[in-house]
Amino acid sequence: MEGKYGARKREVGTVVAVKGELAEVRLPRGRRCEGCGSCCVAADGENMVTEALNAVSARPGDRVEVELPVTVSLRAAYILYGIPLLFFLAGLALGALLGGLLGAGGFNVPLSLIFGFGMTAFSYYLLSRRYSSRSRASSRYRPVVTRIL
Repeated sequence: MEGKYGARKREVGTVVAVKGELAEVRLPRGRRCEGCGSCCVAADGENMVTEALNAVSARPGDRVEVELPVTVSLRAAYILYGIPLLFFLAGLALGALLGGLLGAGGFNVPLSLIFGFGMTAFSYYLLSRRYSSRSRASSRYRPVVTRIL
């Protein structure tokens, strides 16, 4: 579904708090949400609480319709798995190249693995620096309260 804020999925939830232009909304936790956390502030087994742009001035206790970004889970999967995989492969190649240049002989494979895992850790460090404070800030990726039911 294409909404005002891009491709979005609709869910129904309950507003639990309002903080300025944001509303904390309790929503049922779906299968696609497990382990993501990109829009989730808090969660228990069956529900999650998310911060959503309060476009309709909902108040605590109101049942509301929330539009959630559809593309976020795909983008998050690419960022969390694809980029570190590329760094791992680059580290393997770098370790093998360095091992060949240094004449490491039998130490070539362990050196490649060390570089591979090192580059993977480095990629997660870079990603955490890049996305931690900004991931929930953009309205493009933020859930939006669109209607009071």
